[in-house]
Amino acid sequence: MTHRFLFILFSMSVTMIAGNHLLCAQSPQFSIFDSFEMSTKPGEGTVVIHQSESLRQLVGTRIDSENIDVINGKTYLITQGYRVQVYSGNNQRTSKGEAFEKQAKIKELYPDVEAYVTYMAPFWILHVGDYRSFEEAAYMHRILREAFPQNKNEIKIIEDDIRLLLN
Repeated sequence: MTHRFLFILFSMSVTMIAGNHLLCAQSPQFSIFDSFEMSTKPGEGTVVIHQSESLRQLVGTRIDSENIDVINGKTYLITQGYRVQVYSGNNQRTSKGEAFEKQAKIKELYPDVEAYVTYMAPFWILHVGDYRSFEEAAYMHRILREAFPQNKNEIKIIEDDIRLLLN
């Protein structure tokens, strides 16, 4: 009996939210709380949420932070994670070209994986990926060692600030 009641309550909530989707798109002040508190038909019951107005206003808004970065209209969260270092060279004549050459090769082989070339004097460094766990980075580490067998001893997993796509 309890499961049936919860299922009906969930179904009603989803229906109310879906039914009010157009209203949400037209009114920027509309929130999830409004959809729960609106009664669609007599006799279906009403959900009342008691909370402070300041909390209601925070729901669904992004908080500006130094850990948020917007690049080309995409919003990223900057957090600690892992990347795979594929190249590091300090030869001022060839290292920059080698780093960008390897970046282009990685983009060609794995177009969905980000590759970052940075200069940290006196080194040109190529990092690949944005991985939240060591295991994810280890998987890409193995793939890159197979793709670049001539550099397999140089390829390693490092801790770094990563970018996670938010939108």
